[in-house]
Amino acid sequence: MNKLKVALKNCYGIQSLDHEFDFSVGTPEKPKARAYAIYAPNGSMKTSFSKTFEALAKGDVPKEERFNRAPIYTVEADGVKLSEQVIYVLKADVDIDRESRAMTDILVNPAHKRRYDELIFDLDKQKNKLINSLKNISKIKADDIEKTLLKDCGMVSLHDAIEKCVALHVTDDLAPFEYKAIFDPKVVEILNSPEFVQRAREFNIQYQELFEKAGTIYRKGVFNPAKAETSISTLDRQGYFESGHRVHFKGEANSFDRAEVTSKLQRINASIESDVTLKKLRVILAKNAQTQALTDLIESLSSAQIDFLLEKVKPENQEKFRIEIWAFFVNKTDDARIYLELFGFCKDEMIFIENEAAKAVPQWIKAVELFNDRFLDMPFTLSVANLMQTALGKEDARLTFTFREGDDSVNMSRSEIKNLSLGERRALYILNFIFEVEKRKIMSQKTLFVIDDAADSFDYKNKHAIVQYLKDLAENSAFYQNVLTHNYDFFRSIASSFVHRSRCLMTNRSANLISFEPADGINNYFIGKWKSRILTSKSILCATIPFTRNLIEYTKGEKDPDYIVLTSLLHWKIDTEKITVGGYFDIYNRLFGTNYECCDSQLVTNLMFAEAQVICSRASHDGLNLEDKVLLSIAIRLRSEMLLIKKIRAKKNDADYWFSKPNQFGNLMKEFASLVPNAPELRTLEKVSITVSSNIHLNSFMYEPILDLTIEHLISLYNEVVGL
Repeated sequence: MNKLKVALKNCYGIQSLDHEFDFSVGTPEKPKARAYAIYAPNGSMKTSFSKTFEALAKGDVPKEERFNRAPIYTVEADGVKLSEQVIYVLKADVDIDRESRAMTDILVNPAHKRRYDELIFDLDKQKNKLINSLKNISKIKADDIEKTLLKDCGMVSLHDAIEKCVALHVTDDLAPFEYKAIFDPKVVEILNSPEFVQRAREFNIQYQELFEKAGTIYRKGVFNPAKAETSISTLDRQGYFESGHRVHFKGEANSFDRAEVTSKLQRINASIESDVTLKKLRVILAKNAQTQALTDLIESLSSAQIDFLLEKVKPENQEKFRIEIWAFFVNKTDDARIYLELFGFCKDEMIFIENEAAKAVPQWIKAVELFNDRFLDMPFTLSVANLMQTALGKEDARLTFTFREGDDSVNMSRSEIKNLSLGERRALYILNFIFEVEKRKIMSQKTLFVIDDAADSFDYKNKHAIVQYLKDLAENSAFYQNVLTHNYDFFRSIASSFVHRSRCLMTNRSANLISFEPADGINNYFIGKWKSRILTSKSILCATIPFTRNLIEYTKGEKDPDYIVLTSLLHWKIDTEKITVGGYFDIYNRLFGTNYECCDSQLVTNLMFAEAQVICSRASHDGLNLEDKVLLSIAIRLRSEMLLIKKIRAKKNDADYWFSKPNQFGNLMKEFASLVPNAPELRTLEKVSITVSSNIHLNSFMYEPILDLTIEHLISLYNEVVGL
């Protein structure tokens, strides 16, 4: 890709933008990285540009969300529509609710994964057959077969559990013994109770006799005491006996009412009901469907089988009996043998693929180590929790966060972390980006990265890490970058690191048009632009006042006469309207050792206010506009202080009032607010205090706040102050 054509209309607030990005690499003598740096103050177009490309990356159509206008867009690489796979947008907002899919993808060899999946599919198919067979025999739900079998056999893999069962030759006939009826948790609770352990055999003898007694109404395996009690109770609750109906039992000459039925059952059950313990056993065995299932099983067994069962379910024998039953079930089905044979056939090839997958793991580790090494002062280090499973595509990658404090350390998953700072959350977001990059490297995927303020929320150490990583990206011939930022320091860092000067752009925004223009004064705005143009630009002349004053403060101190004079050009004081342009140049020459000849007797304030009007009336504002922003900020505060002093004089009836203490603007505001608490002017003056008052302290290493103010905002505020 050499040329990227971007023409947008009505796309997320962009009314019109038309630009061609030249990504050609230049010459061997003067190479150019395939990257652009775009300085875009907040509110100019940055988010709209990113959202447009994000929509295209998803295969969607960009929108004009506010006024619902029809979008028109062309995004072409060398005359061909840019495909959605080529676009990747790193958004400004932090989104780490879900870890990147790329974390998994960079570890997975497609050919190996495909073959591994085939082997796993065949094994899973046979495994499901085996589980269905065991379900039919054991009566356990299919979903519970594997975990129950593994637990009972003390194994972690189904293959090992099946092998153990096959190796155990069970001689007894265990076919009558249904696993679920014996080892349901509610049944086991009864089996382990003191009453059952001590009196089970006696209870069984008495219970079996109930089916043989003269006059019994029970029939083994069909109608037992529990069912009889349920039936009679149900009839009673439904009003059967109260309605005068009676019950007729088989073999009886007469029918019975409720009292006679109760008396008959008591006579039949007397051998059990007269013994407190045996009665308790009968009640708890009839308690629910699970315990009744055990009763039904016992009724279906012969005396010898019951004795065998009662011995096997003693607490000390239960563990062994569980394994014996599983062994019987497993050996009874051919599906177990087929599963083991298939597993043996697949095992060697699966081990080979797993070993090959392990070789890809260092790529993942490299990405994590890059993060751990470059992002400083994070409260955690990162590692991967499931390398092999991820490499095989069996699981998504899971990050482990290790927090250390002194000798203590704790590992946490992403879902367990609730209190990361915004900077730490953004670092994780960048990690997701690193994985996406690594994935695209492996795939040799040609990619246009649209980077939206990647350094936001980072301290300076970690901003440098971002710059370095973006520089690394620029060395890959398949990657192209459009890096957008509202942070001028970050913009300068990118420009000085790897982006060619001709590809450093400033955003200009007029009423309905956005354009990109070459940036100026990137390395040192003061030397690169202001120093050579102080005689030709009125804005630059005025804008150097706070810079000059700061340097005098640093070299000579606040009591120096020149410092005091320049303070009167930044605050409205008794001598402000006496300082001429020529007088300012005298101070400038003394500080910088220059010999500018200037006899201009024009007042600096008159020049400043006149130039402010010129700026306000200008149709468009190109470039960084630092000098215009500084001039407007000074002019806004001067006019505000003029107004405040005039109002205070009128309120105090003191025509000679001046303020002479430090922090002039803030104290003037307090005094005026105390004199006229509800003054309508206060609303505008508070905007001045918030917006510009603290920003007129300019030096070469700290002028970001005033850069972030849009020229339109300052123009609007200046006109508002003038209107007062």
